[in-house]
Amino acid sequence: MLIAQISDCHIQADASPLDALANPSVTLSAVVAELNALPVAPDVVLATGDLTNDGTVAQYAELSQLLANLNIPLLPLPGNHDDNDIFCQVFAQQLPTSLANGHCSYVVDDYPVRLVGLDASVDGLHHGDFNDERAAWLEATLAEQPDRPTLVFTHFPPFASGLVFMDISGLRQIERFRQVITAHPQVRLVVTGHLHRTVSTTIGTAGVAGCPSTFLQLGLDLRPGRGSFTNEPPGYLLHRWAGDCFVTHTATVCDKDSFDLSDFATQVVEGVTESNDYLPGR
Repeated sequence: MLIAQISDCHIQADASPLDALANPSVTLSAVVAELNALPVAPDVVLATGDLTNDGTVAQYAELSQLLANLNIPLLPLPGNHDDNDIFCQVFAQQLPTSLANGHCSYVVDDYPVRLVGLDASVDGLHHGDFNDERAAWLEATLAEQPDRPTLVFTHFPPFASGLVFMDISGLRQIERFRQVITAHPQVRLVVTGHLHRTVSTTIGTAGVAGCPSTFLQLGLDLRPGRGSFTNEPPGYLLHRWAGDCFVTHTATVCDKDSFDLSDFATQVVEGVTESNDYLPGR
C-alpha cells in the first residue's frame, strides 16, 4: 500500500505579502500534478490540516477547485487555520458519514492498513488539545481492532520539535496522547502537519513523521523567539507499507534534472533473480 501525505496548503483567495516567496495555489497545483503523474499511484492522499489560511468560504472555493484535479482518493483533516463547520461541508463527499461527536475525527477501514484521523483542533484557538473527548475517542477506536496495522494521522505534532513558537502553538496534553499510542502497538506510524518541515521521531514502537508544506517551509532555526518562512520547494511524503513496516520518502516539487539508471537497475534485478540471492521483502 502506498499513502501520500500533503499538509499546510494555506490556500488564500487574495494577494498576500508571502506571494513574494510563493503563491499557495500555484504550489498546490504543482503538487497535485506531480501526485497524479507518479509512476506508482498512491492508494490514497492524506491532507493533514491548515488547508486554507483563514477558513473563509472564498478560500475553500479556491481549495476545492485545485483539489478537484486530484485523481487519487483524498482523506482530509482540519488544522488550526481551518473552519471546522465549513470544512465538513466542503469535504462532505470525501469524509466518512460517521464522524466523532464534536470533532472531525474518523476511521477508514477500506485498506490493508487501518487509517485513523484525529482532529485535535479547537475552534478559535491556535493550538490543539488532546482533551477528554479526543482521548476517549482515540482509545476506544484503537481498542476496536488491536491486531490490525494502523496509521494515525493528525495535524498537531505530538512532540516538541525545538521550533519553540510552533511547539507553543502545538498540541496540548502531548504526554496523554503518547500514552495512548504506546499502549496500542498496532499503531505503526503517526503522521502530522503543522511544522512545515520534514521531521521524524518515535512514540513507543510507532514511527512519527512530520510533513513538509505544499506552500512554504519554516526555516530551520532552533533559537527561541526566532522564526521564518523560506522558499524551499513545496513537498509531500510517501508512506509505503511493506506488509510489516512503513518506509517514508520525502519528495520536493521543483525542476529536477535526472540521469536514467533503468538499464543498470534492470541488470541488478535480473542478476539477483537469477542467483535467488536477495529480493526486497524477503
